Amino acid sequence: MKKQLILLGCLFMLLTINAQVSVGPRHIGTSKSFPKGRLGKLKGTETIFVLSDIIDSSTYEKLLSDSWDVTPYKLVNRKDFNILDYVDDKYSFANLEGHHVEKQTKSGAIVHYLYLYIKFFMLDAEGLKKDLSKLDKSSKRYKKKLRKAISSNKENLARVDLFPKDNFLPIALSSESSVIMDTIYSKDVFYNYKSGFLKNYFQKVNNQLKEGEEYWMYENDFLPELIKLGKKTLFIPNYHLNKFNPWKMKNTKDNDGFKKVMEDYEHKFEFQDENEIDKRILAGEEFYYLRFVRVNSSKFVHIINSKTGEIVYRNYIAGMLSSYNLKSRHIKDINSKIKKALKK
Repeated sequence: MKKQLILLGCLFMLLTINAQVSVGPRHIGTSKSFPKGRLGKLKGTETIFVLSDIIDSSTYEKLLSDSWDVTPYKLVNRKDFNILDYVDDKYSFANLEGHHVEKQTKSGAIVHYLYLYIKFFMLDAEGLKKDLSKLDKSSKRYKKKLRKAISSNKENLARVDLFPKDNFLPIALSSESSVIMDTIYSKDVFYNYKSGFLKNYFQKVNNQLKEGEEYWMYENDFLPELIKLGKKTLFIPNYHLNKFNPWKMKNTKDNDGFKKVMEDYEHKFEFQDENEIDKRILAGEEFYYLRFVRVNSSKFVHIINSKTGEIVYRNYIAGMLSSYNLKSRHIKDINSKIKKALKK
């Protein structure tokens, strides 16, 4: 029980450091504007995408051609990628990152930190070259210092947090970063890592970067477009039916429970297999769907236009004061925002 309590506590501690989509030079703390010249530099680069093996290259090429035009791009397989081949201002990057950090508190408890996301960034090539020149390749600490040099010279652009499936959490929280990285690149371990979902994520990041606008995810708002939900069907991916138990660190199907929660929604809705929703997004259909992502105990509830990738409704729900699962009050909040949109 003590171990479970410590683990539960660490999940609460994580709630302030993640967001579902963040576009800007920082993704934690408070919002900050891009430094002068960073987005101009970006538009002169080629973006190197290094993504999971669970989706084939032809599908990636299609979703990228439909979602990414802020820069030229190239898809590179992880096994063929070495960032030291790209130490140049001509490149930007989008890759999966995941690592697990343990820290000991003053009381002696071990606290776990888990970071899983797609990161968009550039390199300060001049700074990195300078740091690399100081490294001794024969040193036992060379690899650690190399990672630190690369990390300290990354220039943030955007981040998309990934929603891990419950069977991956125990593995991630008990593994070294190298094992986590191998797993997220080779296994289907996320609810929101599907080709159509990625298309919509990339559209949002791409459009914000093109317009030179930051996007801070710790906000609650909606767009006038939400008015369309007064008549159109809201589609719910079936993974929303999973109910997470933080004590057992696992999901159970709760069809009746969540369907009862959705009964509070005052407009048309329909549950649909996420693979079917995924296909419809890739095919270019326009509809609206609910995208729920839990980052430990915090929740991000979005409604997405499947054709544009625009987030027409967003609700950030802090973890300390909320459950791990969607409740009736969260659905009622959507109702209230649709009513406000209809009145405008």
